[in-house]
Amino acid sequence: MRDDTAVETALLSGAADGPAPVRMDGIRMPEVRLPFPAHEPSPHLARAQTALDAWLDESAICRSAQSRRSLERTRVPLITALAYPDAAPQALELLAQWATWTFVIDDEFDDGPDGQDPVRCAAALATFLTVLDGAPAGDFASARAFAGTWGRLVEGRSAAWRRMLGDDIRAYLWSYHQGLVDQLSGRVPTLAAYRRQRCVSAAAYTWLDVVEIAVGVDLPETVRHFSSFRDLREAAAEYVGLHNDLWSLEKDQQAGAFQNAVLLVQHHHGSSLQEAVDQVSDLITDCARRMLDAGRDLAAQLDAARITGQARTDTLDCASGYAKFVRGCFDYPSQAGRYTTAAASHSGTATAPHQLF
Repeated sequence: MRDDTAVETALLSGAADGPAPVRMDGIRMPEVRLPFPAHEPSPHLARAQTALDAWLDESAICRSAQSRRSLERTRVPLITALAYPDAAPQALELLAQWATWTFVIDDEFDDGPDGQDPVRCAAALATFLTVLDGAPAGDFASARAFAGTWGRLVEGRSAAWRRMLGDDIRAYLWSYHQGLVDQLSGRVPTLAAYRRQRCVSAAAYTWLDVVEIAVGVDLPETVRHFSSFRDLREAAAEYVGLHNDLWSLEKDQQAGAFQNAVLLVQHHHGSSLQEAVDQVSDLITDCARRMLDAGRDLAAQLDAARITGQARTDTLDCASGYAKFVRGCFDYPSQAGRYTTAAASHSGTATAPHQLF
């Protein structure tokens, strides 16, 4: 990873007059030192968009005009092309499908009735969890789409990588149930506990897993157990989750739960909204510093473990891919209506945006 501390970017919008999160105009968004240089999205972005449109028609996971509008506002191929700029054309198409599935799931459990009732939530999650255990996909189009995407993701991959991705998907899916039960029981997590869980609930670990597909590597299992490699992943995942909290703050405020770092800082420290935003910004800046530290330690641990040749090159390429992933996630929200414009209002009744179940 490049240590370029001269690269300094405004946390949310780059230019002072650039796009900002929905209804956050009264909040001053601080700047953060992000030591990963900006890059162009993948040159295969248009091809990924075309392939995604065809896949959405084929998979039938967008069952309404509202569903399509939601995905258009999200611009999934853009974030995929920014997060994985070096992916081969077919790999980017696959990763765009995977990313779309995570956004669709997020919408469904955030806004639909399956995310408000714990029994319904567990039953909905089971349609995907059983696929990971090898069961047939069943009747739901969303489960069939998941099964097909899962099969293509793991094709030709090592057993260790398949285990890692499968475990991270399970944890991500269960995070919806965990957050719901916390909300219904009135349990407010500590900030430290939330920071750990946010890495999971943002699906960040799953997105990091597929960096290996994007850069064309399959790392030795020994490397995955290096403390530096784990620290690198944790810092990158936490960065993505906390950064997303700033862009999703207005929506999370309306939801009335403490599933947002800014709201938790306010709750636990009695901070104003501006003070809480500043404190979370400091945490995000620290995530970038931790990534740099872990990257340096990773190189030293490769030497200590006597990992050389292609395995060493692959590991460092993956670490570089993590930095590009974080930078892509940094640059994406200001370019997506999902975060910069309010969605169409609707009644207080929970409505499933994509009608998956």
